[in-house]
Amino acid sequence: MEYSVKALLRYPLCDRCLGRLFARLGKGLDNSERGKALKTLIAMIAERGGLNEDEVKALLTNAGLPLREMGTTATKCYICGSTLDNLLEQLASRAIEAVKALKPEVGRFLVCVKSGSQMEKRESEVVGLLGLDTWESVRREVKRYVGKAVAKVLDLTPDFRNPDIYVVVDIDGGDVSVKLAPLIVAGRYVKVGRYISQMPWLRRDGSRKYKLSIYDTCYKVVEISKGSKLVIHASGREGADFRMLGNGRPIALEVKEPRARSTALSTLKELAEPPWIYVELDKTTSRSFVRLIKASHSAKVYRIVALSRERLSSEDLAKLEIFFRDIVVVQRTPTRVLKRKKDTVRRRRVYGVSAMLHSPYLLEALVRSDGGLYIKELVSGDGGRTTPSFSEVLGKELKPVFLDVLEVELKL
Repeated sequence: MEYSVKALLRYPLCDRCLGRLFARLGKGLDNSERGKALKTLIAMIAERGGLNEDEVKALLTNAGLPLREMGTTATKCYICGSTLDNLLEQLASRAIEAVKALKPEVGRFLVCVKSGSQMEKRESEVVGLLGLDTWESVRREVKRYVGKAVAKVLDLTPDFRNPDIYVVVDIDGGDVSVKLAPLIVAGRYVKVGRYISQMPWLRRDGSRKYKLSIYDTCYKVVEISKGSKLVIHASGREGADFRMLGNGRPIALEVKEPRARSTALSTLKELAEPPWIYVELDKTTSRSFVRLIKASHSAKVYRIVALSRERLSSEDLAKLEIFFRDIVVVQRTPTRVLKRKKDTVRRRRVYGVSAMLHSPYLLEALVRSDGGLYIKELVSGDGGRTTPSFSEVLGKELKPVFLDVLEVELKL
């Protein structure tokens, strides 16, 4: 009561805006009910609280409780202009119609209210004057009111972690818009052919360097889900001339603005571009999965076939296996990619090498290393920009001919 009187002596407040100042008190009450109850008590004790006639007049006027004999008239609420009750109904109705108009296949939603409205600023002024810790913001009340209406009328479920749609409310403009949350599907891809890039590789003249990409195959998800755009998030990427074998590379396919979300999930389990690309989709996932696979430097197992200008021996194989046992390799940005990337230094660990000869000049090796290792340069040395390298250790010039990724050791 003390804080209510203090607030109303200075500001005219409607039932809802007064009640919101004490939202953490009186569980189960609506803010308008809470405010009305406070004003009822104020009206009963106003003339017995030690206030003078002018203070009583100001108090009752700002509370919207005019007394004819005192000549008082109600004034508009300082925070909302006495518009919030009608505004809540309008926003709820507009939210329902906006979701209906979009006709998305959704079951979960989240209401978001834009910050920085004039109501919010005036409310902060009142709260700052009183020093309250019992209030809730007008944004929170709008979010709750609109959310309950949407859930009830459209039979949708509020979801704060993984919604299908966002209902965005602008208090100042009284506008409501609906944004479709991206559809994110976890999966893995296997690339059996060579000269297939992860993303379309365009030359300066607009022509494609490679006829096929992983993106091309995965774009079917956009078409089936009626989305607008595809973003591929992957645990690294192999060179276009590499094969990606084994159980594949973990990826997340993010479809922007999918209107047929459930249709895509029920239809898509596997994508393929026989006989070169196979994509297996496991389940829908969240943004946290995307962060996991992009941040990971998971170990990888490579197969290398390399050609030597000089004869190789079993002693050379043993030297490689012994030397590259849990050793850090220092690499400057390879010469072949300096046009696209800055010249930086990276350090990656090689955990082990297993090698065999197919001929005196042809070497095959399995390499287990950190992700992000430039594997071609591990073989050639790139003119000393990678050290140590196979060529440096053997003192013989080696050139990688074929490379495959056999395993991406990402724990999901």
